[in-house]
Amino acid sequence: MARELAGQSTFDVFRSVVASAPGVPGSGSRADFVNASLYFELKTFLHGLLVVEDRVSMAHGLETRVPFLDHDLVDFAQKLPVEYKLRNVDRPEQFVDENLPAKLRLYESQRGDGKVVLREAMNRLIPAEVAARAKQGFSAPDASWFRGESIDYVSRLLGDPHARIFDYLQPAYVGAKLQEHTSGARNHRLFIWSLLNFEWWLREFIH
Repeated sequence: MARELAGQSTFDVFRSVVASAPGVPGSGSRADFVNASLYFELKTFLHGLLVVEDRVSMAHGLETRVPFLDHDLVDFAQKLPVEYKLRNVDRPEQFVDENLPAKLRLYESQRGDGKVVLREAMNRLIPAEVAARAKQGFSAPDASWFRGESIDYVSRLLGDPHARIFDYLQPAYVGAKLQEHTSGARNHRLFIWSLLNFEWWLREFIH
């Protein structure tokens, strides 16, 4: 795989996206970092979300819309000063563990300062308790699934000594991580999710 990539670096690709962000002066201020981060999400992560949204909605016969992605609105939002997006942009960074199932609620409880201009605009149209409500994501409860109702599925795929992933990974290491997760000692939900995807990818495209 390394030979096929011919020395290409994912980090270099990411850097090129950030470097192409319009209106990012590069002074190193917090506002610059926020702008660069928003642009990076727009150009990378958002595409994957829209693919999922389109396929899942069509699978259930739904015609969905994403009105906040109207191109004029996106252009306008990109030009807004950062203080209209994050009220407390100069506050110290708050690190939140990505593996925590309630990471977003934890972050919001500690900062709760996002979508400033949108919330203020909506105050005139919807009740204050709605406009001020914390952001609610749609993450699946995979941490508990991988310990509960999906444990047989995970064990069948990743506990199989003939699983395709073991052409590349050490079975003892994978087994130890699964044991840590199922016992509740550690939360390896992202790692397990990656292993499941890797196993099915190998079955579908390599073997």
